Amino acid sequence: MSISIKLLVLIIVAIVIIAGGLYYYFYILPPKKIKISLYTKAGLWADFIRETKIIEKFRERMLREKNIDVEVEMITRPHKGYRDTLVADLAAGTVGDVIWIGDTEIPGSAEAGHLLDLTPYVTKWDRWKKFFPVGKKLVTVKGKVYAVPFETAPLVIFYRKDIFERAGIPIPWQPESWEDIYEAARIIKEKVPDIVPINPMYGIELPIFAAGGIIYDPKDGKFIVKSDAILACFKYYYEVFHARKLAPVELWLEKWDTRKYFQEAKLAITVDGTWCWREKWGPGMPYEIRDIEKVVGYALFPGSGAPGAPKYISLTGAYCYAIWAKSKHKDIAWELLKELVKPEYMAEWGYRTSHLVTAEDAMIGKYAEDPFLKWAAEVLKHSLPKPLIPGVKKYLTLLKRVVIDYLLPEAKTPEECMDIFAEMATKELGADKVKALPPYKL
Repeated sequence: MSISIKLLVLIIVAIVIIAGGLYYYFYILPPKKIKISLYTKAGLWADFIRETKIIEKFRERMLREKNIDVEVEMITRPHKGYRDTLVADLAAGTVGDVIWIGDTEIPGSAEAGHLLDLTPYVTKWDRWKKFFPVGKKLVTVKGKVYAVPFETAPLVIFYRKDIFERAGIPIPWQPESWEDIYEAARIIKEKVPDIVPINPMYGIELPIFAAGGIIYDPKDGKFIVKSDAILACFKYYYEVFHARKLAPVELWLEKWDTRKYFQEAKLAITVDGTWCWREKWGPGMPYEIRDIEKVVGYALFPGSGAPGAPKYISLTGAYCYAIWAKSKHKDIAWELLKELVKPEYMAEWGYRTSHLVTAEDAMIGKYAEDPFLKWAAEVLKHSLPKPLIPGVKKYLTLLKRVVIDYLLPEAKTPEECMDIFAEMATKELGADKVKALPPYKL
């Protein structure tokens, strides 16, 4: 027998052995059984996973690709108070292998060692390059990736077209400065006096960035507690609630339901998240607005109009999927995470809830055809990721406290409010963690 024939025989034998081994592994060898868990919100969120059969498809893929029979337990927690419950469960070690987590919980959870560093996984994942930079920033802490963003939702202005028409304000409406916002609200107050002209904000800090400012200096690791932009932020709220009386202080002090007021045409202008379009006001939702496309308009939030301020601005956060650092099956958990964030699920969730997709390959199907979502994609170009550094939650809580405790009930001036804020932040965050920008001093 010649050498070439012998070699051919050896190759055939090797192929038969390999094929037999693969056949045995996938068709004869009993699949390995593994159990992991998914920790998420009850209601809309868990229902979406069940309706789309994500877990069933994941189990089929694992059986087909890895000969592993994966049982997935779903652990749910109520929407109300979910963030606090998650933090407590992370500390207690009672979370799942894969976790639905908001961006604001990522820095602290990562610092505490509760989240798995996903950097080694995403660097080998071809799809990671499809994710938008703003989303990647929201899941990155000190250069390491701790989650994969599934949805994002920037802040925008919504306005009632029917009220604008009654007030004689032309639509579509796009304010180019804060003065434009004040003026529209003033006209509504004058022409349609039986409604609230404006709810000035969801959250508290956007006006700082709209005035061209920052809240944290990464060069020295200090929070900014006095600056022209912080003063402008307090001025924005002072103008709305006191100087021009464009909204009653009770709107915030008594926590009026602004989404219901907007639904009932008792509120003309509101700054809120894109998610309201469908998750709050959409068909079958809690505050459904019929014929919403005809009744509700939307606009970008403008810069303050001051030198150095952006033309338009938004802040956006993200809800994401992360992996518990103490998971016993990290690689399988990663496979489940990848399943959960597939483009088709992102697109369907985005279409149902008007949360924006976080990857370019998810702009498909009904999502890509929706007029509001197409417009909202442009908002992302003007959006900054919410600042996610240790201490930022306390900083923003203090900022809001000054507005709620001093500016609204006591009509403290913007200058007085900034002084109070600086004093409180210095005490709570530490004198070595804060600073003032010229011309201001601590």
